Amino acid sequence: MRAESKRSRPYAVPVSLAAALFATAGAAILMAATVLSSGDVRWMHAMNATLPALVGATCLGASYLMVHRQPAALWTPLPWFLAAWAMYYGFGPLVYVYGTPESVAYMDSMYAVDEGTLLQTNVLNLVGLLAALGGAVFVAQIRLRGTERRQIALPHDPWRVAWLFLAIGVPVKYLLELPYVLGLVDFVLPGSIQYLGMFSGLAILPLSVAVREQHRWAKPVLWILVLAEIAVGIVMLAKLHIIKTLLLVFLGRYAVRPDLRSLIVAGLVVVVAYVAILSPFVNFARMMLGRASAQDVTEAVGAAQAFGTEGREALADVLPGVQSWWTRLAYPNAQAFAMAEFDQGRPGSTFAMVAYAFVPRLLYEDKPNMSPGQEYTQLILGTDTSSTGVGVFGEAYWNGGWPLVMVTGLYIGSLFGLLGRMAIR
Repeated sequence: MRAESKRSRPYAVPVSLAAALFATAGAAILMAATVLSSGDVRWMHAMNATLPALVGATCLGASYLMVHRQPAALWTPLPWFLAAWAMYYGFGPLVYVYGTPESVAYMDSMYAVDEGTLLQTNVLNLVGLLAALGGAVFVAQIRLRGTERRQIALPHDPWRVAWLFLAIGVPVKYLLELPYVLGLVDFVLPGSIQYLGMFSGLAILPLSVAVREQHRWAKPVLWILVLAEIAVGIVMLAKLHIIKTLLLVFLGRYAVRPDLRSLIVAGLVVVVAYVAILSPFVNFARMMLGRASAQDVTEAVGAAQAFGTEGREALADVLPGVQSWWTRLAYPNAQAFAMAEFDQGRPGSTFAMVAYAFVPRLLYEDKPNMSPGQEYTQLILGTDTSSTGVGVFGEAYWNGGWPLVMVTGLYIGSLFGLLGRMAIR
C-alpha cells in the first residue's frame, strides 16, 4: 500500500485554458455562421484557411500547458483528445486550401466539397469540440467527498505488472488477433477479446520502469517485445499499430524521466517517419499485394525490399501529385456526405447499435458489425472495397443532427473528465 503523494493535485482542467479554448472556438463558430448566412465565397475561403489552423494551434497549446502544469495529466485522455483534434480537424481540412490540386481532386473523387460545405464541416467539428470540452470541465470541477484523498492500493513491482500484461496480451494478439487479421481463420473474433491484445503493447510501460530499477531480464524482454510489436504491425500493414508501439516506447522513457520537451521532439520524429516512410510503404505494400495485410513475414519483407527499389516511383505513377499522407488526415468529404444525408431525410442508424455493444458475440452470433466502415463506403461510392471513417462528430450528425452532436460531445467530454480524475488518483 502507498498513499497518494501529498504534492499531487486533484485532476482539473485549468480555468484559463478552458476559457481560451471556449473563446477561440466560440468566436470561430460565430464568424463561420455569419459568413455562411451571407453566402460570400471569398469570406468562406478565408475562414476555411484560418479557423481550423487557429483553433488547432489553441488546442495544441492547451494540451501542452495542461501537461506542463501537471505532468501526471499526460496519462489522462483530454490532452490527447485536444492534440488529436488539432491533427484531424485542425490540420487535416487545410489540405483543401493549401494542398496540391491533385490532392483536392482525389478527395473530391469520393465526395465533392465546395467552400460552403467545407466551412459547415469545420463548424461541425468546432461544435463537437466545445461540447466535449464543456463536459470535461464540468465533471473535472465536481467535488467528490473523500475520493481525492483516499489511499490507493498499487503494486510495487513493475516487473510483475509487466508479466501480468504479457500473460493477458501475448496469447490474444499472437494466437488469435494476428491470424484473424491476416485472414488465416474463418471465424469472427469478438472485439472484447481483440481489445485484450492491447496489453502486450502496454507492457512496454512497466518494462521501461523495470529497466530503470535494474531487473535482470527487463531490458532483453523489452527489446524483444518492441521488435515483435513492430514486426506484427509491419506484417499486418497497420500504420496505427506501429505508431502506437513507438509512442509507448517514448512514453515509457517519459515515465522513467519526465521530460515533456523530449517527448514532443520524439512525437515530431514519429510524424516525420510516418509522412516520409511509413505511410508510403504501407500504401505501396497494399497495392503490391492486392490486400490490406501480408500473410506472413516473407511477404512483408518482400514488399519492403520492393519499396526500397521502386516503391516511391510506383506510387507516384498511381497517384501523381496526391499528398496521401495529408488526405488521410482529412475528413470533410466523409463528413459532408453524412451531413447531406441527414439534411435530406436519410439519417444513419449506427448509433442504434449501442444496444448490442455490451452483448458478447459468443452469446449472440448474429451480432451486427460494430465497425461499419465498409457499409459507409458502399453508401458513398457504391463499393465496399475499403473502410471509410466519418469521425465521431460526423457520425453523430448523421444519426441525429445538431442535438445529437451536442449530446455526444458532452458525453465524451464527461468520460474524459471522469477517467482523468481516476488516472490522476
